[in-house]
Amino acid sequence: MSKVARTIVPLHLTGLARRFTLPQALRRAALLVDRSGLLPAVEAALHHQVGAPREFTARALLTGLAVHALRLEEMHLTRVLDTIADLPRTARSGLGLSGRATYRMLWHAYTLLIRALDNGTLATPHNHPEQPTPPGEHPVPCPDGCPHEPISVSAFAGRLLDSSLPEGFPLTGVLAIDSTDYETWARRRAWTPKPDVDPDHVPVDDTPPPRRKRPPNEPGWPRTGADGRLQHTIDPDAREGYRSGTNAAPGNVFCGHDLHLAVNARALGAPEVPFVITAMHLAVAGSHKGDAGINLLDQHLARHPDTREVIADRGYSYCTPTRWAHPVRARRLEPVIDLHPQQRGTHPGPLTDTVIIDGTIFSDALPHPLRDLPGFPLGMRTAEKAKLRARYDQRAAYAFTPHSRPDTDGYQRLKGPAVAGHLRCPNHPRSMRLPHTRPTSTCRPGNNCTCGKTLTLSPDTTAWTQQRTSWGTTAWATDYGRRAAVESGNAEIKTHRLHMDRGFTRVLGTTKNSVLIAFALAGLNHTLLRAWHTKRNLPDPWAHAAGEPEETARALPGPRTRARRRSTSLTALIDGAPPG
Repeated sequence: MSKVARTIVPLHLTGLARRFTLPQALRRAALLVDRSGLLPAVEAALHHQVGAPREFTARALLTGLAVHALRLEEMHLTRVLDTIADLPRTARSGLGLSGRATYRMLWHAYTLLIRALDNGTLATPHNHPEQPTPPGEHPVPCPDGCPHEPISVSAFAGRLLDSSLPEGFPLTGVLAIDSTDYETWARRRAWTPKPDVDPDHVPVDDTPPPRRKRPPNEPGWPRTGADGRLQHTIDPDAREGYRSGTNAAPGNVFCGHDLHLAVNARALGAPEVPFVITAMHLAVAGSHKGDAGINLLDQHLARHPDTREVIADRGYSYCTPTRWAHPVRARRLEPVIDLHPQQRGTHPGPLTDTVIIDGTIFSDALPHPLRDLPGFPLGMRTAEKAKLRARYDQRAAYAFTPHSRPDTDGYQRLKGPAVAGHLRCPNHPRSMRLPHTRPTSTCRPGNNCTCGKTLTLSPDTTAWTQQRTSWGTTAWATDYGRRAAVESGNAEIKTHRLHMDRGFTRVLGTTKNSVLIAFALAGLNHTLLRAWHTKRNLPDPWAHAAGEPEETARALPGPRTRARRRSTSLTALIDGAPPG
């Protein structure tokens, strides 16, 4: 008997073929809404008016959005309405829908939610009757124990993402953060010759690539928005931003928002973990990335205060220290960063006979051939990178390293390379007893060199570039390489699971888009967790809570096995037809 060829799921169809069924999505959506604690606040915002009872309930709104997000669909309100219509009659009755829901009902409920978020009136209700406030007096404060809490857009998104993780899900305490472009759905009506980005932004190439001639600006455009920046579309919050080039495509200007994501990354030296999204922040494109990154961290820290590390690229580290480095360290976070070419170079050190190179303080005994080392350009071969990192490792032996943790005021003690045991120096007799495998400095005996000294570093001396490992070394590459977690998250939302590009949402405004994207990312976390555990023959951590059978699926075949199997057509894959 001939063996039947087994199908494999192409990478770009993974999200479609492995999405949740409607009953699964309904059960998980109910858990998501209940665990988020948002329902009482949304009910208070939607059902506070007098008159006939609302036909489209708050539970129907939140659950409908969650079910649709778990199905990995584009977050169009018309499609959300179709998903609600597909629910069984008993399920719709459980959501408080007595009849057929219309788009007008959905839009009105969604608009009231957005209005409450914009006005700052969305909050968990009081657990006591509100006391009337006499004219001219301040409101009566809530008694002790009252859970009344205002819910901002950031808190709304944070609660959704937190509730998408199983109870007791172990986070590593390490965050990898990044931003990606999110283009507005509104049609562009005007263009400007230069990118309208914040002065703290990484330098961009404002020379447009050779393309067809742009059409002239429409009459009356661009306008001046409420924030004083130019508005190019009817979207009141969309602004110009710059997205760097990817896949050999040059960088270019877009109009919309910057979506900042925080992703759970593995601890240094620990095994890999699921790259779940723990926080999101939708900022106006071209706005200050440091401020947006701090808002992102605050959203995560509000629910996970034990976080200790943040891995960020040069889009954040290039910002002035008062807008990024100092706030990060004030939150007791250890930054692991990349450096822009303008942040590198040689500068005078805080002491005589010291020098700062690429953000690290070195003894002046550092040999000159190790001072001006090249960077790592795109497309550099792995063997060449390894050889260059070996030279950076040789240079690290002459670096000052932390002698103690930073004080509360930001000052920190550093010890010289001979004190740290990394370098043999004739002016520090104790270091000469180190193994001869350690490099020996060329310092003249009796000279007042800095190899065996300690110094106190002020928080402003190297705040722009300071991190625990020297940039370019093998240790730094291992440390910073964990940022692949957030790059994987970007790939999931852009290509593999979702297609979060222009048209993914078709609403205008930061708040409206933030709510829909937050639901989409919460639904994505469920899919990522199931895929992670399925690949390792482990039960889905949400299966038991959602009342699903705890079954384990066989891991995907390796490359050799996959090469001998035939794929199937898209129609057969979706319809479940046998291959062949």
